[in-house]
Amino acid sequence: MEKRNVLLVDDDRDFVEAIKTSLENQGFQVSTAFDGEEGLTKAMKLKPNLIILDIMLPRKEGYAVCHDLKENETTSHIPILMLTSLGKKEEGKSGAEIVAKGHKADGYLEKPIEPSVLVEKAKSLIEKTGVVREKQLKVLLIDDGPDFIGAVKTILEENNYKVIVSYTGENGIIAANSEDPDIILLDVMLPEKDGYAVCKELKEDKKTRYTPIIMLTSVGKKLTEPDYAKAIAVTHRADDYIEKPVEAKELLKRIHHLIGPMRRLV
Repeated sequence: MEKRNVLLVDDDRDFVEAIKTSLENQGFQVSTAFDGEEGLTKAMKLKPNLIILDIMLPRKEGYAVCHDLKENETTSHIPILMLTSLGKKEEGKSGAEIVAKGHKADGYLEKPIEPSVLVEKAKSLIEKTGVVREKQLKVLLIDDGPDFIGAVKTILEENNYKVIVSYTGENGIIAANSEDPDIILLDVMLPEKDGYAVCKELKEDKKTRYTPIIMLTSVGKKLTEPDYAKAIAVTHRADDYIEKPVEAKELLKRIHHLIGPMRRLV
């Protein structure tokens, strides 16, 4: 199992160092950010198992960071533990509890905090929400366009997918059998064997028939006809299709629909 990854966002460097040490001593892998904008950027890139987020931050307050992460479909599942210095009680609830719940945080702690207490809370939240990753999801990209491959590979790797690339239809079939990918992105126009034939062969093989395949189609003369691309993909038993050029958000949405953003322990 991978290490439990925590992103700690706080501008008190002494506090960060103390908490970081305590977490690492308990087997956590810790990344840090010292203002809200940096925290938001790192959260989007790293997709940690837990975010520990202070409210009072430079550049962007913790409230806004929490809201942005919970509204984004690629990060909404990540538990957020908010750290507050709000001790005032209101209707029997602390300011910390009111603030945390109001911004969809999964937990809260009031400062000052004993490192051991924070570590136990971190463990509890990760176990409760079940986002410890079992393994990195694997994408097989079968395409012969170097620029397209480079762009898609960057998008996927930034979202914690492992990417294997094959440049021909024949090699794609070999990789599908040997690498056991979680999903296949398959271009139509390929050397040696076109994507239609590759898709059909993979869907007829008992080892690969259940691996989701998204066909990548270039808009040409025939593809301008209504639903042509969809008809071709369905005929060859693809699970979905996307027309090139591919938008990052749409690609991630389609992959998420077929296999989810990550496998989770239940």
